[in-house]
Amino acid sequence: MILMQSAPLLHNHLMIAVTLIVLGFLGMLLQRNRLATVFSLLLWLQGAGLVFAAYGPFQNSRAGNFYFLIVALIVITLLCTLAALIFHARRYLQQEQVEPKSREGTISRG
Repeated sequence: MILMQSAPLLHNHLMIAVTLIVLGFLGMLLQRNRLATVFSLLLWLQGAGLVFAAYGPFQNSRAGNFYFLIVALIVITLLCTLAALIFHARRYLQQEQVEPKSREGTISRG
C-alpha cells in the first residue's frame, strides 16, 4: 500500500527533475553570458539534487540524502562564484563610469 502511494510522488519529482536538467543543459549550450551560464548550471544541479532526494525515501535509504548534500555543497560553491561575478561586473561598470577610456590616436590642437 505504501509503495502505491509513493510511486506517483516519485514520478512527479522525476518529471520536475528531468525538466530542470534539460533546461539547465540547454541554457549551458545556448547562453554565451557568464552569469546566464552559471544560472543554467545551477538549474542543472538542482535537478540532479532533486533526483537524489526523490530516490532516497523511495528506496528507504539515506544514501540519496547524502548525495543530495554533496550536490547542495556544489550549488553553494556555484552561488558564491555567481556572487563574485556579479560584484566584479558591478565594480568594473563603476570604474568605467568614473574613468572613461581616453581616445587614443586623437591629436589635440590647441
